Amino acid sequence: MLPSRTLLIGVIATLASSHMALAENVRFRNAKENEIRQLLKGASDLRKASNGYEYRPGNKNGYKISNGQICVLFPNKQTDCISIKTDGNVLQMIDNKGNRIKF
Repeated sequence: MLPSRTLLIGVIATLASSHMALAENVRFRNAKENEIRQLLKGASDLRKASNGYEYRPGNKNGYKISNGQICVLFPNKQTDCISIKTDGNVLQMIDNKGNRIKF
């Protein structure tokens, strides 16, 4: 079981290594929750908590996976969110700077 911060860093590093340029005319939409969960490793291990976030057993970081977004709640109450877009075939992560990276 990976620590949540390590998982987020790993996802970002993996995505950054497969960066792809997009054609301007391709239309992307917010990815649906089930589309995100299908590609997010370990999503089936998450259990819902009363605060609206999901947690892995023994892990203090919470995740909120919704249509078009993954947010991480860290123990210090800080959050970090990334947007997930799709054209129906390819999912892409959009970071806070607007960079698009294949998911």
